Amino acid sequence: MRTVEFKNIVLFFTLFLLFFAASKADASAWKLAKNFWTEEDEKLYEHFVESLCDSKYSNLNKFIRDPKANPLYGEDDKTFDLKPDCADLPYLVRAYVAYKLRLPFSFTSAIRGKGGDQRYSKENRPTAFKNQSQYKSAQSLFYNVLLINSGYFRIPADSDLSDHYPVKITKKSIVPGTIYYDPNGHVALVGKVAENGRIRMIDAHPDKTISKPWFGTKFNKGSKDNGGGFKRWRPIRALSDDQIVTTKNHNIYDYSNTDQYKKSYAVKGRKNLNYHEYVRESLSDNRKSDPLKEFAFMMQELYEDIVYRSVAVELAVKRGISKMPHPGALPYNIYGTDGIWEEYSTPSRDARLKVAFQEFYYNTQVIISNIAKTNYEQARKVAWAMVAQYDDLSSHYAIYYQNSLGKQVLLSFDEVLKRLFALSFDPYHSVELRWGARGEELQSARDDETKLRFYNLEQRLRNNTERVYGRSTPLSFGPDAPPEVNIRNWLVAFVKGEALPVEPAVQQVVVQRANSAPIEPAVVSLPAKQGAEPGFIPMQAPEPVVAPVQLELPGSELPETKTLVASFEKQESWISAIEELARAIRDVNNYSRE
Repeated sequence: MRTVEFKNIVLFFTLFLLFFAASKADASAWKLAKNFWTEEDEKLYEHFVESLCDSKYSNLNKFIRDPKANPLYGEDDKTFDLKPDCADLPYLVRAYVAYKLRLPFSFTSAIRGKGGDQRYSKENRPTAFKNQSQYKSAQSLFYNVLLINSGYFRIPADSDLSDHYPVKITKKSIVPGTIYYDPNGHVALVGKVAENGRIRMIDAHPDKTISKPWFGTKFNKGSKDNGGGFKRWRPIRALSDDQIVTTKNHNIYDYSNTDQYKKSYAVKGRKNLNYHEYVRESLSDNRKSDPLKEFAFMMQELYEDIVYRSVAVELAVKRGISKMPHPGALPYNIYGTDGIWEEYSTPSRDARLKVAFQEFYYNTQVIISNIAKTNYEQARKVAWAMVAQYDDLSSHYAIYYQNSLGKQVLLSFDEVLKRLFALSFDPYHSVELRWGARGEELQSARDDETKLRFYNLEQRLRNNTERVYGRSTPLSFGPDAPPEVNIRNWLVAFVKGEALPVEPAVQQVVVQRANSAPIEPAVVSLPAKQGAEPGFIPMQAPEPVVAPVQLELPGSELPETKTLVASFEKQESWISAIEELARAIRDVNNYSRE
């Protein structure tokens, strides 16, 4: 009798274990086809990210639901709801590809650090992990990934527990899907790498839109302590008991906890490079660079950033935030908060835009100054050609916004530059103030006395280009005057001999300018473009237009130089000057960045 009872007990527990195992398998978000990622799988991941980068979409849901755009498209994509912000995007994209390929996916589900807000705290470390076996469906896993914040990337570079590891800057490591962590609280994916070393990034925002900016100084350099910089997903392997084993740093071929964290950099014979120069040089194919094409490309890059900002401003206006009464106070920190301010304000986005304009200013100065080292006259002529190109592209790279009366207002590239530090980041302000309107253009606004008072009080904050987190940003935070960013003015001054060449520096120097009266922009009311919604703004920037060098340059002749620099040899006639200019331009086309 006891033997029969014992057999029954054994049978019961056996059936229970089988049932439990089956239930656990059914509960998994997806059944694994393989227990690790192969090199081929990583290539498919890269292809998916690059396809997202190449697509026309600024919304992840729309991308995955388009069978022509999404290389991993399936009928199940119609049911998914993927709305990441910046920190969620890398995790959500990796999880989505893991689901499609039926591969293991593991992520940090809890962290601990020192100093309050996890996004800016010190010594963050993972304390808990989850993987696909612990969720009943892919969508439930996707929803949980949305709880991640940028602090989950803020892990010291030498940690073996982090989901990602810092890499050495090489073409093999900086590929679509590689992550960039900006320690100021922003995260982005590498979308694609051009042959000239430029990196197109993909990032998401609190308003759930996706943008595709180019990598530059607007992405802050990290440190070894906060793990900033380029990272890749740590290789993992799933075991039979649904546990995940991770690969240690010393076993990863492209791991480096030093390459990105130096004071200065050298590569390909060039020394004393700053971090962003080092990244580009390391990834470029060493082809000769055309200064005018570089200049046009930088303008296109800035235009795209302006367009992305316009989308964010338009979204806040459509949500009616500008019609709400102003709360009468700003958040403790305007760059990192929550609620309406976090979702619809643009202080971080605006700061990155200002830094990008500073980079444009600095890099153009360096291009001209490098040419001037061997041929000052040629540098003057190239600078003058850049002025002509700037004027041509400025009207080409224009945007529209719809004012409070429903009329369209045109802003050229140059107009945005001139009012850059007047653009309001405050979501409670009218669209006119969001675009720095003055004079007649401002007459259509409906801001009350409180909003106008806060606009004036926020000027110091607008002058600031540095994003800071974890501490107070009062109205007094920021310089009296903004830095100089008007490259057209500098180019004209250089041609006239009123500005000296600059010496490239490892750390870029920000020059503060004196207070000056604001330039009164003109308002232009235009009819809506045919087939476009009012306030239409193109999401895709046109291909960079490299204006041909004008032989009839503005003013017919180069302005005379001042005594600040050595006088140049005068041409016997304007005809000979034109002939020399043509020869100079041919020489410029062969000019090397080295």
